[in-house]
Amino acid sequence: MLLQTWKSVDNVVQKEIMNPGSFSKKPTECATCEVIIEDIDVINASVQDLKTKFNSEILNGIDRKTLIIGEANCEIDRQIERAIKMMMVSEKSLVTISIFLKEIDDHLVIKFEISLIEVQPFKPIWEWTPENKYLTALKYKETGVSLFKENRFVDGFYRFSKACKILITLEPIPDLELDTKLESKINNLRLVLYNNMAGCQLNCKNYEHTISLCTKVLNKEGNNVKALYRRGMAHGNLRDLDNAVADLKNATNLEPHNQIIKEQFLIYNKKWQEANKRFEEMVKRMFKT
Repeated sequence: MLLQTWKSVDNVVQKEIMNPGSFSKKPTECATCEVIIEDIDVINASVQDLKTKFNSEILNGIDRKTLIIGEANCEIDRQIERAIKMMMVSEKSLVTISIFLKEIDDHLVIKFEISLIEVQPFKPIWEWTPENKYLTALKYKETGVSLFKENRFVDGFYRFSKACKILITLEPIPDLELDTKLESKINNLRLVLYNNMAGCQLNCKNYEHTISLCTKVLNKEGNNVKALYRRGMAHGNLRDLDNAVADLKNATNLEPHNQIIKEQFLIYNKKWQEANKRFEEMVKRMFKT
């Protein structure tokens, strides 16, 4: 029996089949898809907002477009990809996406008709060579850096995370008997991704996650200044002044001319000294005879 309706487990995406299309393999990571999108309707925003305010590159006013699965750079487009990955060639469906967005403090609901015209499949990830995986992860990392520079920290995190998940499929690396140079590149990229994800988490005020990611970097590279600084700032925001001062002091010693790090070290060191002074005074009062 043909499935007429599909809904994601988290209820964010729903797809109602209007035209079943032809039986085929569904699009997977890196597949090139040609689609037609029509009759866009939006609740709690305008159609124009989808591009200008929420950064959608798929719902950008152009009906027919070519896209590559896995290259979505915003929440709306990531959810559209989820729907496309459940479609057959020549299928036409009514898709409904409902996302809670902090920017509007409400659910953004988008409905549109989408037709999957053509799919150029890509090899499943388990058939990729280690070089393919490294290059794809590197491309995702570079896109993430661009998003980070635009202060799109959540979108940047998703891109870095996606790159990291690709590299995880290479574990355990020793069993692959890789070229030494490629193995070194993969290991270095992994640390860069952890560090970049930590930067995103710090900017999103997710301090515990920042500390966890930075610690992964520092376990491999104890003198990584970015990781020390970010972990120190996360500790500081959690009012863990001992660890904040320790990390920021180490970062300052490694880069004594970095004014940003130096300023933060001085701020938290002063708070640490003041806290210690208050503690000492409290102890004196307790034992005063």
